Amino acid sequence: MTNLPNFICQRIRRFSLCCLSCAALASRCHAVGVPNLKIAQLVALSDVIGIAQVYEVRDAGATAPISFRSELLASEAYVADLDVRLAIKGSAPRHLSVKYGLPNAFIGYQGLRQGTRMVFLRKRGDEFDLADPYHPDLPATTEARLALAQGDYVAAVEHEMLAVIASSSTAASQKSEILRFDYALPRDGNTIDALKSGLPNACDEDLRQRIEGELVHFGDTSELPNIVSLLLRNSATSNQRVWLLYVIGNNVTDPLAIPALQPLLGSTDNPIREAAAQALWHIGHPAAISSLLRALEDPDVSVRFYAVRGCADIANELGWGGPSESEFQGHEQRYLDHWRAWAKTYQGQKRAD
Repeated sequence: MTNLPNFICQRIRRFSLCCLSCAALASRCHAVGVPNLKIAQLVALSDVIGIAQVYEVRDAGATAPISFRSELLASEAYVADLDVRLAIKGSAPRHLSVKYGLPNAFIGYQGLRQGTRMVFLRKRGDEFDLADPYHPDLPATTEARLALAQGDYVAAVEHEMLAVIASSSTAASQKSEILRFDYALPRDGNTIDALKSGLPNACDEDLRQRIEGELVHFGDTSELPNIVSLLLRNSATSNQRVWLLYVIGNNVTDPLAIPALQPLLGSTDNPIREAAAQALWHIGHPAAISSLLRALEDPDVSVRFYAVRGCADIANELGWGGPSESEFQGHEQRYLDHWRAWAKTYQGQKRAD
C-alpha cells in the first residue's frame, strides 16, 4: 500500500479492521445466513408463547434428516422438559415436553436452553415443537408483569425482553443475550427506560459499557460524558471500544451533545477524533462550527473529511455540497480553503451580532 495515497491507505486499513471485527462478532451464525429476529414474524409462527422454566434437555438419539438448502442433514432428536408459568399466547399444560431435531452440522438452528425462558412453540395435536429453530427462546424473568392490551402479543414479547434488561435479578449473560437483538427492540421511551433501569444493575463493566452505548444508539445521550471519559482514559473494554466509537460517530445527532464531544477532538487517538468529527457532521448544527473549524486543521485526513462534510451540510451552499471521499481526495486543499474561510467568516458575523 506504500504507493497509494495516504487517504486510500487509511481507508483500506480501517476497512480491514472492520472486516476482522465483524468476523469476530458475527461468529458462525452469520456464516450460514441466520435470519434476523423479527418479533412480529416469530409471534405469527407461534401457537404458544410462554414464560417457562426449562429444567432438562435430553438427547433422544438420531432422528429423521433435516432438509436444508436442498441437502438432507443427519440430525439428533432432543426433548426438553419444562413448566409453563405464564401463557402469553395460546394455551398449554403446566408441565410439558417439547421434542425437536437439530442437525449435527451447525446451520444456525438452536435448541431450548435451561433456565427461565420465553419459549415460542408450535402445537401439533397434543405435541409441541419449536416455532422457529433459529429463535426458539429468549431469556425471561419471573417478576411481576404489566397489564398489556389483550392480544397484543408483539408488545408483550417486547415488554418481556425489556424486563430482562431492566431487572436487578437477571444475570449479565441474560441481558447480553437480549442486547444481541437490539435491532429488534422498539425505538421508543420504553427501551430507553429499560436500559436506564438496567444500568445500575450492571455489575459487569463490559455490560455496563454496552448499555451506555445502547442508550446513545437509541437516542439518549445522558451517558455520553461518561463514554467520552472512558475513551479518553483508555478505560473502555476491548469488547466495547469499537462499539462506543461506532455509536458516537453514527448515532449522536443532538446539538446539546456538542460540548461533550469537544474533548474527543484533543485526543491523540485518530479513531477517537474521527468518531467525534463524524458525530459533528451528523449533528449538522451551527453550534458545531467552532469544533468543525478545529477539525479542519486535524492531521488525520478522515477527521478533515468529516469536518468538510459537516460545514457543507450546515452552510448548504450551491455548488459546495458535501464531497464524496474520492472528490475530497482529489481536491482536498480546495475544500479546506473554502470551508476554513467560510467558518471564520461565520464566526466573525456571529460575534458582530
